[in-house]
Amino acid sequence: MKTGFASTCINPPYGAPIIGYYEKRYVKGILDNLYARAVAFDDGEKNAVVIALDLCLLGQKYYDAIKAAICEAIDIDRDAIFINCSHTHTGPLIGKDFAANQSSTEAYDAFMIASVRDAAVYAFNDLAESTFETASAQAKNISFVRRYRMKDGYVATNPGVNNPNIDHALAEPNETVKLLKIVRDGADDIFVVNFGTHPDSVGGEYISADFMGFVCSILEKSVPGTKCIFLQGPQGDVNHVNVHPTPGEAAISSIDFDGVPRSIRHAEHMGRIIAGAVLSVCSITEPVAIDKITCASARVDLPSNQENDRLEEARKIYELYEAGRQHELPYKEMELTTALAEAKRIVKLENGPDSFPFYLSAIRIGDLCFAGIGGEPFTEIGNRICADSPFDTTILCCLTNSAGGYIPTTQAYSEGGYEARGSVLKPGCDDIMVNAMRDLLTSLK
Repeated sequence: MKTGFASTCINPPYGAPIIGYYEKRYVKGILDNLYARAVAFDDGEKNAVVIALDLCLLGQKYYDAIKAAICEAIDIDRDAIFINCSHTHTGPLIGKDFAANQSSTEAYDAFMIASVRDAAVYAFNDLAESTFETASAQAKNISFVRRYRMKDGYVATNPGVNNPNIDHALAEPNETVKLLKIVRDGADDIFVVNFGTHPDSVGGEYISADFMGFVCSILEKSVPGTKCIFLQGPQGDVNHVNVHPTPGEAAISSIDFDGVPRSIRHAEHMGRIIAGAVLSVCSITEPVAIDKITCASARVDLPSNQENDRLEEARKIYELYEAGRQHELPYKEMELTTALAEAKRIVKLENGPDSFPFYLSAIRIGDLCFAGIGGEPFTEIGNRICADSPFDTTILCCLTNSAGGYIPTTQAYSEGGYEARGSVLKPGCDDIMVNAMRDLLTSLK
């Protein structure tokens, strides 16, 4: 097995739109660089490439355009191209953002596609004989379930720091950090790091890769002769907010417009915790059996969450937002975001569609498998998939090779909260997704 690594910078220009909130933001500067990072694999007969993008999300046409550009440049199967978005909320918009009514430019879109293609091509130009090793560790107290049962019975997402009405979180985060260490002959080693939590810890109008960028830069500085790539795991219901912070945690952030504490210092803190978890095990990794590369993909059509009986109410809310009069609504902070997301979903789905296509992706290399889901599944969905996986090591990623929004658990719909109320998908899609991924992974075994 040979592997290669490359990265290209994908920073947007000054004034470009930023995606991530229900308000317009434009690039004022760069806090830290955004990259497209690629790891190439070649077994002598078949090849594959895993790509990590410091972008919030992509529409399906952009995944398809990137794959087409790579296939035109090198001989590779489309199923062997694995593209994961980090979901940073301080990255540029690609395409159209219906939440903030903004669009990117064709020039930056073309630059981004070409840059990702180049990262893939350059990774294949860097191939060296390799062996694989794996380990896992825990990154404690940086990821928190953001959906809470309040004392009055209401379910709220991000209810605010030290809110006295908070009773308990509705689930537990997955604090596991997975490491694939690729040891290469005569070339830099490669660390592939996998962890899942919502990357929205910075905020503002300055570009940042969020904590994922710090993970990579800290590890590359701490372990000379190492390149790093971060793959985002399931994160639909978890983020960085400790609603009962220590004095130290409170000191490194400030409360943003939506009641959420954010700062670049908090992103760096998270990066250090995750990098520290990797450093605690990177010298005691275990070998992985490697054989030929096999790849597969599948499409699942998930039913849409239409709700036309509330259409008039939703239109009124959305019209006020469109007119810039959301301050007239009886909501504030995250409650306002939740009401807007729900109204947008109802208006958007007035005339269908009846379902949305999601694509599942898998690349198997011996006892190791990269598995990718479109959209943002809840942590429990990821836990179920990994528990059902036939592989010793499953590196599971969200926002991979497919567009799509939140994939809540069925129970979440009866509970409420931003993710379930805003999701375009009906209850039951979690089971469809878990079963389809189990079948896909089993087909490769």
